Amino acid sequence: MRILFIDDDPEHVSLVSRTVEEALGAEVLVVTSVEDAVKVLHEKVFDLVVTDIFIPLGQKPREAIGPRARRYAENLVHLGGLVLLDELDRVSPAPKILAHTACTDFALLEVLGERVTARVPKPAPVDVLLRAVLEALELPVPQ
Repeated sequence: MRILFIDDDPEHVSLVSRTVEEALGAEVLVVTSVEDAVKVLHEKVFDLVVTDIFIPLGQKPREAIGPRARRYAENLVHLGGLVLLDELDRVSPAPKILAHTACTDFALLEVLGERVTARVPKPAPVDVLLRAVLEALELPVPQ
Protein backbone atom coordinates (compact mmCIF):
# COMPACT_ATOMS: atom_id res chain seq x y z
CA MET A 1 0.00 0.00 0.00
CA ARG A 2 1.32 3.44 -0.93
CA ILE A 3 0.07 6.79 0.44
CA LEU A 4 1.08 10.30 -0.62
CA PHE A 5 0.71 13.30 1.71
CA ILE A 6 0.91 16.75 0.14
CA ASP A 7 1.26 19.61 2.60
CA ASP A 8 3.43 22.72 2.64
CA ASP A 9 3.97 22.23 6.37
CA PRO A 10 5.69 18.81 6.51
CA GLU A 11 6.03 19.02 10.28
CA HIS A 12 2.23 19.17 10.54
CA VAL A 13 1.81 15.81 8.79
CA SER A 14 5.02 14.13 9.96
CA LEU A 15 3.46 12.50 13.05
CA VAL A 16 0.37 11.46 11.10
CA SER A 17 2.40 10.08 8.19
CA ARG A 18 4.68 8.10 10.53
CA THR A 19 1.64 6.77 12.41
CA VAL A 20 -0.01 5.70 9.15
CA GLU A 21 3.24 4.10 7.99
CA GLU A 22 3.59 2.11 11.21
CA ALA A 23 -0.10 1.25 11.67
CA LEU A 24 -0.67 0.09 8.09
CA GLY A 25 2.80 -1.01 7.08
CA ALA A 26 2.34 1.36 4.17
CA GLU A 27 4.93 3.16 2.10
CA VAL A 28 4.29 6.83 2.88
CA LEU A 29 5.75 9.78 1.01
CA VAL A 30 5.39 13.46 2.00
CA VAL A 31 5.89 16.27 -0.53
CA THR A 32 5.42 20.02 -0.11
CA SER A 33 4.26 21.30 -3.51
CA VAL A 34 2.03 20.44 -6.44
CA GLU A 35 5.08 20.24 -8.69
CA ASP A 36 6.68 17.57 -6.49
CA ALA A 37 3.38 15.71 -6.16
CA VAL A 38 2.78 15.62 -9.93
CA LYS A 39 6.27 14.27 -10.53
CA VAL A 40 5.91 11.41 -8.04
CA LEU A 41 2.31 10.63 -9.09
CA HIS A 42 3.56 9.85 -12.59
CA GLU A 43 6.41 7.69 -11.26
CA LYS A 44 4.53 5.53 -8.73
CA VAL A 45 1.04 4.20 -8.14
CA PHE A 46 -0.64 5.42 -4.94
CA ASP A 47 -3.67 3.97 -3.18
CA LEU A 48 -4.45 7.23 -1.40
CA VAL A 49 -3.51 10.89 -1.72
CA VAL A 50 -4.00 13.08 1.36
CA THR A 51 -3.77 16.70 0.28
CA ASP A 52 -4.26 20.20 1.50
CA ILE A 53 -5.99 22.61 -0.87
CA PHE A 54 -3.95 25.68 0.12
CA ILE A 55 -0.58 24.41 -1.13
CA PRO A 56 2.04 26.03 -3.36
CA LEU A 57 2.30 25.11 -7.01
CA GLY A 58 6.10 24.89 -7.01
CA GLN A 59 8.65 26.42 -9.37
CA LYS A 60 7.35 24.99 -12.66
CA PRO A 61 3.59 24.46 -12.48
CA ARG A 62 1.88 22.67 -15.32
CA GLU A 63 0.96 25.09 -18.12
CA ALA A 64 -2.49 23.64 -18.78
CA ILE A 65 -4.89 23.84 -15.89
CA GLY A 66 -8.07 21.83 -15.61
CA PRO A 67 -11.65 22.85 -14.88
CA ARG A 68 -11.38 23.07 -11.08
CA ALA A 69 -8.29 25.28 -11.18
CA ARG A 70 -9.61 27.40 -14.08
CA ARG A 71 -12.61 28.39 -11.97
CA TYR A 72 -10.24 29.99 -9.42
CA ALA A 73 -7.39 30.95 -11.77
CA GLU A 74 -6.82 34.38 -10.21
CA ASN A 75 -6.06 32.74 -6.83
CA LEU A 76 -4.07 29.71 -7.98
CA VAL A 77 -0.97 30.83 -6.18
CA HIS A 78 -2.86 29.91 -2.99
CA LEU A 79 -5.00 27.08 -4.35
CA GLY A 80 -2.47 24.65 -5.74
CA GLY A 81 -4.61 21.79 -4.48
CA LEU A 82 -7.10 22.49 -7.27
CA VAL A 83 -4.36 22.12 -9.89
CA LEU A 84 -3.36 18.88 -8.17
CA LEU A 85 -6.93 17.55 -8.25
CA ASP A 86 -7.16 18.33 -11.96
CA GLU A 87 -3.88 16.49 -12.50
CA LEU A 88 -5.11 13.52 -10.46
CA ASP A 89 -7.90 13.13 -13.02
CA ARG A 90 -5.13 12.15 -15.47
CA VAL A 91 -3.47 9.57 -13.18
CA SER A 92 -4.20 5.92 -13.81
CA PRO A 93 -5.02 3.93 -11.82
CA ALA A 94 -6.78 6.70 -9.92
CA PRO A 95 -5.92 6.91 -6.22
CA LYS A 96 -8.53 7.76 -3.61
CA ILE A 97 -8.28 11.35 -2.43
CA LEU A 98 -8.68 12.72 1.08
CA ALA A 99 -8.71 16.52 1.46
CA HIS A 100 -7.09 17.65 4.71
CA THR A 101 -7.70 21.37 4.62
CA ALA A 102 -8.62 24.44 6.62
CA CYS A 103 -10.80 25.57 3.73
CA THR A 104 -14.35 26.37 4.80
CA ASP A 105 -15.53 28.12 1.61
CA PHE A 106 -18.57 26.07 0.56
CA ALA A 107 -18.26 27.03 -3.13
CA LEU A 108 -14.63 25.97 -3.16
CA LEU A 109 -15.38 22.71 -1.35
CA GLU A 110 -18.10 22.03 -3.91
CA VAL A 111 -15.48 22.34 -6.68
CA LEU A 112 -13.56 19.44 -5.14
CA GLY A 113 -16.25 17.19 -6.54
CA GLU A 114 -16.82 13.47 -6.31
CA ARG A 115 -13.15 12.53 -6.76
CA VAL A 116 -12.50 13.57 -3.17
CA THR A 117 -13.49 10.67 -0.93
CA ALA A 118 -13.75 12.82 2.20
CA ARG A 119 -12.67 16.10 3.76
CA VAL A 120 -11.04 16.39 7.16
CA PRO A 121 -10.80 19.86 8.72
CA LYS A 122 -7.23 20.99 9.33
CA PRO A 123 -5.58 20.77 11.72
CA ALA A 124 -6.98 17.37 12.59
CA PRO A 125 -5.75 15.40 15.60
CA VAL A 126 -3.71 12.34 14.65
CA ASP A 127 -6.48 9.91 15.61
CA VAL A 128 -9.08 11.76 13.49
CA LEU A 129 -6.86 11.87 10.42
CA LEU A 130 -5.80 8.24 10.88
CA ARG A 131 -9.48 7.23 11.10
CA ALA A 132 -10.22 9.19 7.89
CA VAL A 133 -7.31 7.45 6.12
CA LEU A 134 -8.58 4.02 7.20
CA GLU A 135 -12.11 4.87 6.08
CA ALA A 136 -10.90 6.24 2.73
CA LEU A 137 -9.00 3.00 2.14
CA GLU A 138 -12.04 1.01 3.30
CA LEU A 139 -10.00 -0.65 6.05
CA PRO A 140 -11.35 -1.67 9.49
CA VAL A 141 -11.45 1.20 11.94
CA PRO A 142 -10.63 0.29 15.58
CA GLN A 143 -13.39 1.11 18.04
